[in-house]
Amino acid sequence: MSGDSRATYSNSFRETSGYYDRMREGDDSAYQEMKAAIKSTKEKMAEKENVPRPERKKDTAYNKDYIRPKITRPAPGIQRVHITLVDNSSSNRAIARHVRNTSAYLTASLQSIDPQSQMAFDYFSDHCDGDRIMQEVDFFSPDETGDKIVVSTVSNIQDAGGGDAPEAIECALYEACKIDFGDAIQRHLYLVTDQVAHGMGGGQGDDGCPLQRDWKKSIQRVRETFTTFEVVGCGDDQSIADVQRTFLSPERVAKDFIDLSSIKEDSHRLGITSNALLFLIARKSGVQTVELFLSFLYQKWLEDPIFGKNTDVRAQEAIRRFGKYLEEPTEKIEKMMNRILCID
Repeated sequence: MSGDSRATYSNSFRETSGYYDRMREGDDSAYQEMKAAIKSTKEKMAEKENVPRPERKKDTAYNKDYIRPKITRPAPGIQRVHITLVDNSSSNRAIARHVRNTSAYLTASLQSIDPQSQMAFDYFSDHCDGDRIMQEVDFFSPDETGDKIVVSTVSNIQDAGGGDAPEAIECALYEACKIDFGDAIQRHLYLVTDQVAHGMGGGQGDDGCPLQRDWKKSIQRVRETFTTFEVVGCGDDQSIADVQRTFLSPERVAKDFIDLSSIKEDSHRLGITSNALLFLIARKSGVQTVELFLSFLYQKWLEDPIFGKNTDVRAQEAIRRFGKYLEEPTEKIEKMMNRILCID
């Protein structure tokens, strides 16, 4: 599995958090130390550009006793849950695999962002895929046990074909509303896809939903069931992205639809999709949590220059792009971005 260990990510997050804790306490030297650390990392970036990324050994976390292939209900007392629907069809295969293979990063980050929550996944595709249409990962906490649950379960998730151009999003949304949420009163739903639901249009072939579910009715159920609903459009087709916007109400689309279609490089969208999901989760805990996460993310990208020689430029672009999804005054966002990027 791609990526570093949970301990590496957790330690990096704690280091970044330490800078911010000291800054909030009025320690002016903390910002200068963070700035110096970033400068040092940038100076070493060239040495890392052609170094293969670390491969996580699956057997370090895999255990057949931790396989949880069906969403059941959160643990007793859990009041906040995050449900993520990931398009697992052939057109979105690279991104679906990437999300599946970054459990250490996901659980370590979530433990720092929202440790009291639980998360579940549904990797969906289309009706022609039989029992692969919805492959689930049960609720897990963002701890070592949760990491084992994710690694062990996604190891059994199979690639799917997807059939016609639209995917069974109308059914994935419908089924998400049937989940037993237990004690959870804050229910957050995320959709990660490069496609549209059956019946939405978009100028592509559509064989329709064999269950004759209406995507608009599914969206209405979502609005009645979930506290929030957000969409990450992870494809590169602007015309599809324009249709995806209609998943959301007009007053929320500007803040709740993260559109990556303007990013044409596959590797760039690959590197941003999981972080877009984590950004949306962090946003629910407030602007301080967002700033901490984005600062950690910027330093992570510099440490692991997946965008090659253009890593710093692309990383800064991506960090600033997240800023437009914050419901804060422009001046406050700009100051925050400058702190994150250590620009005086």
